[in-house]
Parts: sequence; C-alpha cells; structure tokens
Amino acid sequence: MTGSSDDLEVDAILEVLEGLHADEARDPDEGLRERKKRRVRQKISDVATAMFLVHGFDNVTVAQIAAASEVSEQTVFNYFTTKESMFFDRAEPMTNAVANAVREPGSTSLVEAVVQSMADEIHPGQWETLDEAGQLHLFRRFCDVATESPTLVAARFADLPRFIDEVSIALAQRIGADPIDPEVQLATLVIAGLVRVRLQSTFHHVQKATSFAALNDVVRRDILKAAQLAEPSLSAFDKMRDTAHG
Repeated sequence: MTGSSDDLEVDAILEVLEGLHADEARDPDEGLRERKKRRVRQKISDVATAMFLVHGFDNVTVAQIAAASEVSEQTVFNYFTTKESMFFDRAEPMTNAVANAVREPGSTSLVEAVVQSMADEIHPGQWETLDEAGQLHLFRRFCDVATESPTLVAARFADLPRFIDEVSIALAQRIGADPIDPEVQLATLVIAGLVRVRLQSTFHHVQKATSFAALNDVVRRDILKAAQLAEPSLSAFDKMRDTAHG
C-alpha cells in the first residue's frame, strides 16, 4: 500500500488524530516506562483508526496495522486483545465519566447525574487542521465504518462487562450496598441502556447534522426522552441509601 493515494489519506487522517494528543495534560507521576507504553498504544490505535476509516474495517489486517505502526503483531496484541478493540478504543472515557458521576450522592438526582455525564458535547476534539465541515465528514466516516461492518456491529457492546463492573461498583458505593445486589445490577443496566440510546442516536443523526451543535442538540433530546422512562427506576434506587445492606 506504500505510495498509493489511499496511503496519503491515511497519513492525513493520522496527522489529525495525532494532533488531538498534542495538548493533552500529562500525568506528572507517570514514569518513563509507562509513558513509552502509552505512546506505543496510542500510535497503534491512531494508525488502526486511520486505516479503518480509509479502507474499511474488514479490509484491514492486524499484520498491516503492525507494519504501519512499526511494531510486531505480537506487540499489537499485547495492547489490544482483538482488532475490534482498536476501533472501539474510545469507550473507556464514557465508562469512567458515568462511574465518576454516580459514585457520590450530591445535589442532583441519580438520573440527572447520568444524563449530565453522557450529554457532554459530541465532538472529536480540537482538530485545528480541519474546518467543521471536514471534521463532520471524518466523524460521519467513523460512524459509517461502525455500522457497515457486521463484525463491528456484533462487537459494539463488547465493553459492556467492564461498564457493568465499573458502574455497579460506583453505584454500590453511592448507597452503601454490595455491587452484586440485584438492585445495583438492574440500575447499572438501566444506565447502560441510556448509553446505548446516546450511541444509536449519534450514529443516526450524524448523517444529516449540519454542525456539531445541531448534532449535540438532537442527541441530547433523545437522551432526555429515554431518561423520562428511566427516571422512576433510578429514583427508586437512590431512595435505597438508608436501607441498603452491605
């Protein structure tokens, strides 16, 4: 694939993706070894994403990703258990955001905390090398790849077990219960349903959105609609704080 027009597209997308990390805050406690591992992992993820967007997920092999990343296939698998996990590498921030939002009871209700955690602006980042039309085009391509590949559709919620683990622990801490309590598990699945609504709404509305602001508005409306049905269950869960058992 060296020297092809496709490669030029991959290089251009890769430059944009790498630019997203330029201004990221660095952990002052991060050691040299950890920094090197994080950078290798990020490079593999960025290269894989760029290649998927240009060639399609099912047309790219792990061997090609490894070669373009200048690492061995084994190194790729040291960081990513599957090819699908390279594409959905950006699911972790959402899980962390929801878990952090529901862990401590505050002035807002549980359903409000959940909605706020997932209703942040949908925007791929500060892509200074692209205008908004270019950014929307690239984001649409990401959503197209996610929905066109049967493999990716089947793997879209492969991270659900981790989501359940993290959010159920946070919910249990919120009311002083055990993460395996049935009420905690059910509340976690209700919240997972809201995350699914956000994802499906984004995939659907991005095709006709004229701006990220317009996309944010319509997705937020869909989340709020779904939250009306989720609210009774999550409110009942929040009232268990005084009666929860350890």
